[in-house]
Amino acid sequence: MENLNNKKYFFYIFFLTILILIFLREPCWLTEGSFKSDDFFHYKEGKSKSFLENLFNIYPGTGALMFWMNITHSIISPFQIDQAEILANYLTLLVYLSIFIYIFLSKSTLFTNYKHRIFAIFIILLSPPMTPEAWMDVPHLRGYFGILSFILLFQDYQNDKIIMNKITNFLIFFSGICSIYAAALTPAYLLKFYLSKHKIDLKRLIFASFAFLIQFFFILYYILIPAYSPCAPAFGCNDTPRFDFDLSIFYSYFYNVPIRSFFGSTIPKLLFLETEIYKIQYFNFLIYILLILSFFITLFYLFKKNDKISNLIMFSLILVSTLIILGTVQPGFAGGRYAVVPGVILIFLVFRFFTIEKNFVFKNIFFLLLILSFAVGSIEYRYLSPLPQSLQCIDNNL
Repeated sequence: MENLNNKKYFFYIFFLTILILIFLREPCWLTEGSFKSDDFFHYKEGKSKSFLENLFNIYPGTGALMFWMNITHSIISPFQIDQAEILANYLTLLVYLSIFIYIFLSKSTLFTNYKHRIFAIFIILLSPPMTPEAWMDVPHLRGYFGILSFILLFQDYQNDKIIMNKITNFLIFFSGICSIYAAALTPAYLLKFYLSKHKIDLKRLIFASFAFLIQFFFILYYILIPAYSPCAPAFGCNDTPRFDFDLSIFYSYFYNVPIRSFFGSTIPKLLFLETEIYKIQYFNFLIYILLILSFFITLFYLFKKNDKISNLIMFSLILVSTLIILGTVQPGFAGGRYAVVPGVILIFLVFRFFTIEKNFVFKNIFFLLLILSFAVGSIEYRYLSPLPQSLQCIDNNL
C-alpha cells in the first residue's frame, strides 16, 4: 500500500515538474494566449464555417487531414480572438500531456522501466529536434502525433492492461488521421505484424491502414485538384510542387537530423559557420560521403545485432525520412518542423543501441550522444534557442 502511494506521489510530482517546464519555456502562451500566423489564418477561416464544416475541413496547402487541428478550430471558432488564443494553447497543452502520460503509464518493449519512460518524455519535451517552430502551434502538432504513433508501435500488449491495449488501438487510428507522419508509419505496423504473427498486431495494422487510406485519399485529392492545392497565404508558400526533389536536401538532412539531434544548433554553428569551414572546396561532397558512410555503418551494426526492435526503429526512421525528403514544400530543406519526427526517432534508435550494447566503448559512445542530446536540448529549450522569435507571443491578429 505504501509503495502504491509512493508511486502516486511520484506521478504527481513528476508531471507538476513537466507542467512547470512547459510554462517556463514562455509563460505568455498559457497566461495570455497567442496565435502564430498560421493559427490565426485558420482561426479567421474557421469563423465563417459551422462546427461540422471545421471538423471535416482540409486546409489549403496542407494536403492531408489534421483532425486534431480541425477539432481545435471547431471548438475555438465561436469565441472572440482573446479567448480563442488561450483556449487553443490549452488544447495544445492537452496533447502534450496526453502523450507524456501515455508513455509514463503504458508498458513498452522499447522503454522497459520508469527510468526509460522518463528519459523518453524529456527527449520529446527538451531535445534539439523539438524546434520552437512547432511549439504551441496547432498545425505542427502533427509532429507530436507522428512521435506518438512511433511510441504506440512498441506498446507491450502482452504485459499491459486490457484498457491500455484498447486505448492504444484507438490512438493508432486517431494519430494517423491527425498526422501524415503517423500515417507514413503504417508499413512499420505491417513489419511488426510480419515479425510477430500476433493477432493484436494484425488488428493494429488494420487500424493504421484505415487511417492511411483516409490520408491517401486526401493526398490524391490535393494532387489532382489544382484549385485546392495552393498554399494558404499565411504560410508564405510559392508555386513549388509539394513532391519535388533537390539533391541538396541530403546536405540539409545530415545537418538537421543526425547532427542537430545530438549537438543542437549552437555547437555546429560555432564549429562550421564561425570558422567558415563549410566554404572549403568539396565540403558538400564530404557531407554526402559522411551521410552514406553513417547509413551503411548503421545497417552493418543492425545486421550484426539482429535486434527486432532496432530494425523496427530503423525502418520507421527510413519511412519518415523518405516522407520529408520527397514531401517538403521547400526543395532542398529538411530542417525545422520537418526534422522533428526523424530527429526524435534517431535519438531513440541510439537509445536502443545503448540498452542492448555490451561492448564498454560502444556503450559509452551511445551514452555520450544521449547525454549530449539531453544537455544541449535543455540549454536550447529556452535560453539559447535557435529560433527565439518562435517562442515569443506575437500579436498576429493586427
